[in-house]
Amino acid sequence: MLSCFAFLSRFSYRRTRTRTRIDDLYNNVEAKLSVMDRTEEVLASLAPEFPSFVKCMLPSNVSYSFWLILPTEFCDLHLPRQNAAVTLVGECGREYKTNYLLERHGLSAGWRGFSIAHRLVKGDMLVFHLVGPCKLKVIERRLVPA
Repeated sequence: MLSCFAFLSRFSYRRTRTRTRIDDLYNNVEAKLSVMDRTEEVLASLAPEFPSFVKCMLPSNVSYSFWLILPTEFCDLHLPRQNAAVTLVGECGREYKTNYLLERHGLSAGWRGFSIAHRLVKGDMLVFHLVGPCKLKVIERRLVPA
């Protein structure tokens, strides 16, 4: 399992377009460190026998294309080797069906509904914790706590 800081230090895109840098998502260092510290606390509390990963929400995840790329290593080790339905379970227990696309290592249909229902914004950190076959519990740490 990658720590929040290790994951974010590897944070990059392979596109040739303008890339969103992690520092561009936060107005100040204190906000960035606050959300990262709260995310680290969540990671430390999770059962280590179940894999997890962290995603920092980008504008493309929460405001226009609603596409979520998952870590390739996690997908290769823990998700099916074909397109499949993946269930996201919110903190309140509500389930959202999404489509996992193998070639893109990402979630498409259904991710938009989850993102809107949870009012995600750029800079929010999500911890995805595998709790069953094709079932991920999603723990949110907001940029600005509610």
